[in-house]
Amino acid sequence: MKVLLLSHIADPDGIMPVILTDLVFDDYEYKLFEPSDLNNYMLDALQNNELDKYDYIFITDLCVNEEVALEITNSRIKDKIIILDHHISSISLNKYPFIHVIDEQDGIKESGTSLYYKYLLEHYPNPNLLHNSVSYMVSLVRLGDTWEWKKYNNLDARKIGTLLNYYGIDKFIDNYKKFLRENEEFYFTDAENLLIEIDERRRNEYIDNLKDKVIIRKIDNLNVGIVFAELYRSELGNALAEYYHDEVDLILIVNLNRSLSFRSLEDKADVNSFATTFNGKGHTHAAGAPIPEHMKDYIIDYLINSRNVNENR
Repeated sequence: MKVLLLSHIADPDGIMPVILTDLVFDDYEYKLFEPSDLNNYMLDALQNNELDKYDYIFITDLCVNEEVALEITNSRIKDKIIILDHHISSISLNKYPFIHVIDEQDGIKESGTSLYYKYLLEHYPNPNLLHNSVSYMVSLVRLGDTWEWKKYNNLDARKIGTLLNYYGIDKFIDNYKKFLRENEEFYFTDAENLLIEIDERRRNEYIDNLKDKVIIRKIDNLNVGIVFAELYRSELGNALAEYYHDEVDLILIVNLNRSLSFRSLEDKADVNSFATTFNGKGHTHAAGAPIPEHMKDYIIDYLINSRNVNENR
């Protein structure tokens, strides 16, 4: 059986399904996407029959839009595709039998990884999946992605994201494919704990340095704190939302190399709704959106046109 996994490139919740796939299937391929890129890929792949060679296509921590869902429904591979996502902005797409968007069940906030893990346990039982190391790492990824690590004070959940940043995607996947097969219990090595300790100091300094660089603007009757940053998206967004609690309704993080990120606290704005105005989506207090297509061109043009050129030079 040949499997294709399509998942989210941005964080452990999108990367962990690759590792789970490796633990279960011998013949598989995977591709990682930003949410804005998945739909274009699927339309092209359906049109060019690229997906015909796979027996099953799993999409995790991402969901297609209505146009793609209709294309899948009218295709000959509709019975091969399973989509497992947890973003509430896509719940309306549960009307399609191959789409399963679950934000919470049995009082537990779900993630793409946790939904995929449960699916694999039910449909493809495998001794590797039963290792305590696997179930614990899945729980860490879920706690980190839903931010419930803070509720339970599970600091290990934060460490997974730190190691992904240090290892990079390929090395992170290779490391844990091997580790989870060989170890019944999950643990961090001494070297990893040292890296995590160093990163914590670096992260705190990075966040502190950005606290006075937030620009507050009124958008749609909301006070929005805007900051330009590339690192520690979730931690930065939540820290700034707390720091500016009395001044802003939400935080907008602009990463020109990747995406827009939105964060708010529980008693503040619904950032999922706000993100839709930027062609984004997500959860009530955490969401994302693609960088507008021509934003970099606008910035470059502005820089060129705003130069103070000395004509006598």
